[in-house]
Amino acid sequence: MTGQPLRVGIFGTGGIAERAMVEPSTLVDSVQVIAVGSRDPERARAFADRFGIEAAGDYASVMANPDVDLVYVAIPPTAHAQWAVAALRAGKHILCEKPLSANGTDARAIADAAEATGRSAFVGFHYRLHSFTQRLLDVIGSGVLGDIDDASIDFSIPHFVVKPGNIRLNGDLGGGAVMDVGCYAIDLLRAAWGEAHVVSSSARLYDGDPRVDMQTDFVLAFDTGIRARVRASFLGDDKGQMSLTIVGSAATLHATSVIVPQWGATLRVTAGENLLIDEKAMEGESSYVAQLEHLVDVLASDGPSPLTAAHATATMALVDDVYRAAGLQPR
Repeated sequence: MTGQPLRVGIFGTGGIAERAMVEPSTLVDSVQVIAVGSRDPERARAFADRFGIEAAGDYASVMANPDVDLVYVAIPPTAHAQWAVAALRAGKHILCEKPLSANGTDARAIADAAEATGRSAFVGFHYRLHSFTQRLLDVIGSGVLGDIDDASIDFSIPHFVVKPGNIRLNGDLGGGAVMDVGCYAIDLLRAAWGEAHVVSSSARLYDGDPRVDMQTDFVLAFDTGIRARVRASFLGDDKGQMSLTIVGSAATLHATSVIVPQWGATLRVTAGENLLIDEKAMEGESSYVAQLEHLVDVLASDGPSPLTAAHATATMALVDDVYRAAGLQPR
């Protein structure tokens, strides 16, 4: 790929394809979106015309396009494994919108297909590439907090956002609060403290589809001995929450907007009345741009990445276990 841009084809025409791929690609010279596919080729054509994308059709047409290097899979999670595996077998690298798949079994199928084909598979946890997240993880691992006594994450979407008709409330499409925002919490906590198991979980279900959790509260225990409480919710107050709090023997950390740092993320560490750290995310830095730049670098160098499907399989296995512990079936 040296000397030429990373040429991207897209599966799906939803808003996330615009926000996470089309818009940031215009800011990265080494990335070009050249094709889009949909179950409805006319919808793909309309999307392509809107954004000046040359090729449009169905998913098969994107996979058959010899100029496409990577396919961005921006369709519901329950369809990720089928089409991600097909794209890998067609010789394309893939980036799946989060979560990687509907469940741990499908996640493993994607990772296995990547290994078998010699292609690369990634999950779109874009926030991991933002400098704020890297700074946050550095602080957590620095020892400044002392021994960790308590950790909690609240990822609550405002109650008026996810309403009937929203795909996040459709069990057939992999809906639910843990699938939508809880997967971020699990990924972030694994980045901080490694592997974990589920201690407990309880869910409030959607009246319109009892397979879908409107809010799930769960506890993870890490191999390090640390426990973390997580809330993933569609029932947040008018402002919602994307916060992380860690109480240590030496200091307390509080961070906001941790899964979308460009929305004004803040990081504060206090020891009693002493303010040790008071920082904000850099203005103008986009995690989506950082994600594309990272993929270009990794594919050119075959270097390491926190976004690999192989890594994300453990996150999806924990998502499954959270649902099972709450008395629900994995997606």
